[in-house]
Amino acid sequence: MLAVPVLDMSRVVEFVNEYADRPRAAAGEQEMPYAEAADLLEWPDRAPLPTTSELTAAANATFGVFSAAHDGRAFEELNGLLRTARPTPVASESGLRWTVETASAILPAALGTSLLDWLGNHDQTRLGTCHGSNCVDVYADESPAGRRRFCSSTCLSRHKVAAYRRRRSQPRPTH
Repeated sequence: MLAVPVLDMSRVVEFVNEYADRPRAAAGEQEMPYAEAADLLEWPDRAPLPTTSELTAAANATFGVFSAAHDGRAFEELNGLLRTARPTPVASESGLRWTVETASAILPAALGTSLLDWLGNHDQTRLGTCHGSNCVDVYADESPAGRRRFCSSTCLSRHKVAAYRRRRSQPRPTH
């Protein structure tokens, strides 16, 4: 059995935004080189790093969890990801850890179990894709209010500026 590494949710978000097809296409980055996955994920040296096509497939499957959250289907998508990876829980004195049978299942299992852990502590409405125009990057909202709708302050600012410009371009009513 192969150990499944624990991934921080911020790393999962960053990985999906760098490797999933939809965020890359929305940003016009299809022809750009991928970020170094080992650094992005803080991948353990002992775990074999998947190929680029395996990285992309895992990111696309994980993107599905984030994009389904607004419809209340995050768990449905997550269950599909977990069924594919088939991680097995193993109890030990130090707590629960996950294992898989094949090296190709390590990354999907790590992504799936990280999302499972995160969703165990947060409502699925706190996962999503950016509401900014020309952006579909994913986010995991850990704010106290839980009202995040943009992947970054940059997209939020762009949205606010565009709304302001729309309002300013409309004719003012005369009294």
